[in-house]
Amino acid sequence: MKINKLLLVAFSVVMTLDASAQTTRNEMRKDIYRTGSNYFAYPEPRQQNLTPSPKGYEPFYIFHYARHGSRYMSNNSYYETAINMLDSAKNVGLLSEKGNEVLGKLRIGYADAWHRDGDLTALGGRQHREIAQRMMKRFNTLLSQPLYVDAKSSTSRRCMLSMFNFCTELQSLNPSLDIQMDASKRDMKFVVEDLSRKPKPTPQSDALWKQAGEWFERAHDPRRLMASLLTDTSRVSLSFSGRILMEALYNVAQDLQNVPELNISLIEIFTPDELFNMWQGYNMSWLIDTGLVPGSAPYYHIIDEVVDSIVANADRVIKEGKSKLTLRFSHDSSVLPLAYFLGLKEAMGATENLSSLYKHISIDKIIPMAANIQIVFYRKNNSDDILVKFLLNENETSIPALKSDITPYYHWEDVKSHIQKVRMNL
Repeated sequence: MKINKLLLVAFSVVMTLDASAQTTRNEMRKDIYRTGSNYFAYPEPRQQNLTPSPKGYEPFYIFHYARHGSRYMSNNSYYETAINMLDSAKNVGLLSEKGNEVLGKLRIGYADAWHRDGDLTALGGRQHREIAQRMMKRFNTLLSQPLYVDAKSSTSRRCMLSMFNFCTELQSLNPSLDIQMDASKRDMKFVVEDLSRKPKPTPQSDALWKQAGEWFERAHDPRRLMASLLTDTSRVSLSFSGRILMEALYNVAQDLQNVPELNISLIEIFTPDELFNMWQGYNMSWLIDTGLVPGSAPYYHIIDEVVDSIVANADRVIKEGKSKLTLRFSHDSSVLPLAYFLGLKEAMGATENLSSLYKHISIDKIIPMAANIQIVFYRKNNSDDILVKFLLNENETSIPALKSDITPYYHWEDVKSHIQKVRMNL
């Protein structure tokens, strides 16, 4: 009876996760901020209870690889572009009531973002503290003991502060943790992608980028938006690029979700269809650029050394027979290729048909702010068979290319073989 119950729990988890892998237009309408792609603020995990481990197996090691938390835009050029253009329209009396309202919100947001280019927001710090709290709760038998914690981050301030928030929260929950934090250029190749490994374009790359560029331009159709912001669009047609303004406003509107304390929103100036179409363009670009689309350059190999480090760290901990926690704080451009390298189902199944690509992979589900991949290792007494489980943004996930009789758990040796095949492009 206990076995049947365990199978039922596992089956229901798999069905829930499989359903969540698909993205639909209606799903995006229900949570319109998902159209922000990598701007999307980290959602709480939908999975509350994890699948119990096989009998006798206990967690002894966790490798946690995370993106920094919510941040301000990398630079304020979108703010400056939008404010300058609307201000110019206002000076010649062409700004509508809605346009004036938008300009006022832009000034508030810009004043808050001034000299904070790319900085971690208050929400970003809170996200990592809450993830640390849930990790402690879920894996309490491991993390409540005196444990060595190896934490390293990118040398980016937002990554270092994300690491600090995560680690100080863990320390407050278990003062006996021995936490060592570092952010050094020497370790960068084991923490972030190595851009020197960028592969050469493929024969299909140019065609894919051309298709994506055409989609991107069609998606940024500014006519309706300009008519709502200006009293007479014909008078500015020669000197006013609605296309440029629309892109700037989209980026500002999406990033504002990461500073909720401002209590302002611009998302409503767009229709759901406009947001969905622009999101598709960004989704395409990310997936082509990372090499997940068939025929695109295998850019995911920029993460090779990070993957090698994960395997080496795990094998070292296994050999030593000790317990440990490894933390890495990086960027979206590292988390996405890592998800693909590991074969996580959310990053698999891309198609050359760019118009339906979003139905297979949706980056808001992989690399929101504070995105993370947790690899949890399990062992039992008198057995050399190490099991691992993968959590993407704190939800159990699977590796379609690997068969397992104990999903969502996998045999570590099988996982290593799978990683080596990806490494060799097999």
